Amino acid sequence: MKKHLIHIFSAALLMMSASCNKDLLDKPPLTDIENDAYWKTAKDLENYTLQFYAKLPAYNTLGNYLGHIGWDGLRGSDMQIAASPSTLWNGTNQPVTSGGNWTWEDIRSVNVFFKNYQRCKDPFEKYKHYVGEAHFFKAWLYFEKVKAYGDVPWYTHPLEMDSEDLYKPRDSRLLVTDSILWHLDKAIEYLGTIKAIAGGNNRISKEAALLFKSRVALYEGTWQKYHAGTEFGTPGATPAKYLRAAVDAAEELMKPAYGLALYSNGLPESDYCKLFSLTSQSASKEVLLWKAFSANLQMSHSFQIYVSDRTAGISMTMQQVYNYLGKDGNPYNYHTLAQTVKGNDFLSRIGADCDPRLAQTIWVPGATMWDNSFGKGTFTRPFLDKSGETLNNTGFQIRKGNDPKDPQAGSGVSWNTSCETGSIIFRYAEALLNYAEAKAELGEAVDYAKSINLLRLRAGMPAFKAQQDPNSQRFADYGYAISDELFEIRRERTVELGSEGFRFDDMRRWAAHKLVKGKRPLGYPLKASDWGGITIKYQTDAEGFIDPFVKQMPNGYGFNPKRDYLECIPLNEITLNPNLAPNPGW
Repeated sequence: MKKHLIHIFSAALLMMSASCNKDLLDKPPLTDIENDAYWKTAKDLENYTLQFYAKLPAYNTLGNYLGHIGWDGLRGSDMQIAASPSTLWNGTNQPVTSGGNWTWEDIRSVNVFFKNYQRCKDPFEKYKHYVGEAHFFKAWLYFEKVKAYGDVPWYTHPLEMDSEDLYKPRDSRLLVTDSILWHLDKAIEYLGTIKAIAGGNNRISKEAALLFKSRVALYEGTWQKYHAGTEFGTPGATPAKYLRAAVDAAEELMKPAYGLALYSNGLPESDYCKLFSLTSQSASKEVLLWKAFSANLQMSHSFQIYVSDRTAGISMTMQQVYNYLGKDGNPYNYHTLAQTVKGNDFLSRIGADCDPRLAQTIWVPGATMWDNSFGKGTFTRPFLDKSGETLNNTGFQIRKGNDPKDPQAGSGVSWNTSCETGSIIFRYAEALLNYAEAKAELGEAVDYAKSINLLRLRAGMPAFKAQQDPNSQRFADYGYAISDELFEIRRERTVELGSEGFRFDDMRRWAAHKLVKGKRPLGYPLKASDWGGITIKYQTDAEGFIDPFVKQMPNGYGFNPKRDYLECIPLNEITLNPNLAPNPGW
């Protein structure tokens, strides 16, 4: 059973299965839509849908060794940065000639499934789950397209070399998003629950589809609301329709029948970090979908190595830290503290004084980094004096998901990819946050006892309250007015989902370019004496905070709000298909 669960998420499963099944080796390619030898059994349909699991984000699919924990840094945001800013953020973003995300092979492949699955000779009840998976993956693949490009062509059948639809114009994002939600409704209808399906939360389930529906609907509802009247506004927009769909999907998941709950051992000082460090998430009632790994099967990664004694060049910023409340539930005046308490002492103080999730997201002095066969390593100071993949350039070094007892923690061998920490893809906490935000956006009363207060309780924090933060102009000036309640909901989202790859998408849907425009990310207040004579080359601003991009971005983030909310459709695609209109500013 363990091997079965681990195999599920790998496209290589098709090859592994084939090695044990000569019949499968003898079959023609699965994408041959004229193939009469395939599509006959439920097992054929299952094997076909397995290929799409490789499209889901995990530790070994996102292009950096921290996986989704470092994804915002790789893409860039106000909360997480890499060693140098991307072209999107330094103002040098240029039109794309070819490539990018404008590829359609995966969507063609899922359309092949829909064209052929009804050939199956088995009863529908035996294979309807795999039909549900196909509906889910078509929604997943198209949502990635909508986030990147807005309006995109909607294809209902596999494209061929002579298809007229190769030259169709872009369809409205309303049509595409409504189609995505339709497919998710079909997925919800056909998929089994975690308790009912083989593989449990290691396989796409009804719960995963409900959570994803709440994410898509919240994204579209807030995009329509905050981009109204701009170049990216949606003609015929009805934000409330999508916000209502987000609430409904999240509330369905919150029903006791699903048996979902936040992971907790009653230890607020460690539970949050521990959740992300588990090798197996199969028993977690919070995790709705995860990817398993096995070194024995050559399916593993390097996460624990990098989160214990390397950084992958990804660092958290002062702008993220500002979001964490004090342990009393009130805004914490980091800025005033930094005038007298700096460096390691600053890290120690905020780790002791603030929301326990902070000291479980970044390293603070005295925390154990590894305690295993490599001995015991303790964090003493951030890696400001390092370079390359070991560099930290803010003082806020990411800890989230570290397991000091992991066999690879502290090994320091970057080429050793034998970590088996499970990669979380969907977790229940997001549903609680989606529910609260969508309800507040609709102007309706939020039931905090069954949503955000559960997150606060796990972290040992007081109950949610709407309040004004006198420091908000330093880290959350959206450029438009929102209620104190919505401000706090966004803050909670930023804290709970911090370093999980949500921030860039949140900035886009909130039309939040003023969070970054003309500003630079900052690090902690530097204290030279922490370094014992080592010269730390980072400059600081007038108030003593590290300013890591003062040279690369002297004028601050160069994000262009009239262009950069959507990506450039490759110019050669527009040449090949004159019916494609470019995105604003491109």
